[in-house]
Amino acid sequence: MGNRRTLIAAAAIVLAAAAGFAVYFYTSGADERAEDQFELVEAFVAAADIPKGMSGDAALAEGLITADRVLRGSVPTAAVTDSSDLSGKVAAATIQAKQFITRASFLQASEGGGGSLASSIGSGDKVAVTISVSPEQGVANAIAPGDRVDVLVVDNTGAAVILEAVKVLAVGQETAANAGGSDGQPSPVAATSGLITFELRPDEALAVVSANQNGTVYLTLRPLAASGGVDRSVPASGR
Repeated sequence: MGNRRTLIAAAAIVLAAAAGFAVYFYTSGADERAEDQFELVEAFVAAADIPKGMSGDAALAEGLITADRVLRGSVPTAAVTDSSDLSGKVAAATIQAKQFITRASFLQASEGGGGSLASSIGSGDKVAVTISVSPEQGVANAIAPGDRVDVLVVDNTGAAVILEAVKVLAVGQETAANAGGSDGQPSPVAATSGLITFELRPDEALAVVSANQNGTVYLTLRPLAASGGVDRSVPASGR
């Protein structure tokens, strides 16, 4: 009986020692992991906003990209660690100040990044087409990106509506995302440019281009409440 108790006590001591070692190694590893997270490392960040399309070389030369000391745990895994990786590349999109520079921030110039107007097109079966209209033809320059308009053509045979409820993607070079006026309106410069860009199917774009070439195009503005859910079509005659 005495030997059995001795063996049980010895086993308990061994298990307690093993548990102690396990706790020690776990806490030591946790301390090391915590130290890694709070260790300061060097990473590239945007010192100011970097416009889309700007080259990495120019951004570095102008001091728009700087190497900062930051917490290791805050650095993305795809962060750029060598400035030479930016050579010959351009910003894929606007990079905000204090944003980390990652491998996705800059692309080869040949890859491009797509423009803001292209990103405004709602689906892959649509295209953007632009026409120029006078204030009389374009609702006194009161059309804004996102509005819906009907497209009319006047020629020597009379007047006809060729498209209904067409979405306006841009006025001048301003989309709904970057309209320079108040309440979503374009800036005065864009509004008076007379340039209106529509989102259309390719066949609709052809109809608009043909009408613009062979007649005088007028736009009529639809009220917001009547802008959605309208089926628009181009008659077989193109008129």
